[in-house]
Amino acid sequence: MDTGSPYTVLSTNELLGARLPLRTMQKGEIVSLAGFRFFRHPINNVTMSFRAENGELYKGRLSSIGALVPTKLDKKTLSDVKNIPSIIGHDFLEENKLSFHFNVSAKIAYLEY
Repeated sequence: MDTGSPYTVLSTNELLGARLPLRTMQKGEIVSLAGFRFFRHPINNVTMSFRAENGELYKGRLSSIGALVPTKLDKKTLSDVKNIPSIIGHDFLEENKLSFHFNVSAKIAYLEY
């Protein structure tokens, strides 16, 4: 979770895990993150699911999220960006009326609806 991010993005690793075609997704706004440049390829009408502590499934919707696709697609770059996480941004929190709680000393973070 990046509490300062205005928008939600899926990491390159998530895209690779879903076997999405990265080469055809190399379009959209260019953004910089962790020293790398990515296309923020838009994916529209997304539903994201989270498992609550009680086991219930919470589904949140977002009109659009960005897919982080490196501007350079080669083995070295894909290896270098594999630890960059997906980011839940303010857009998702606002659209789903969620609050994010983070307690550093207790080492806990959670979403509340």
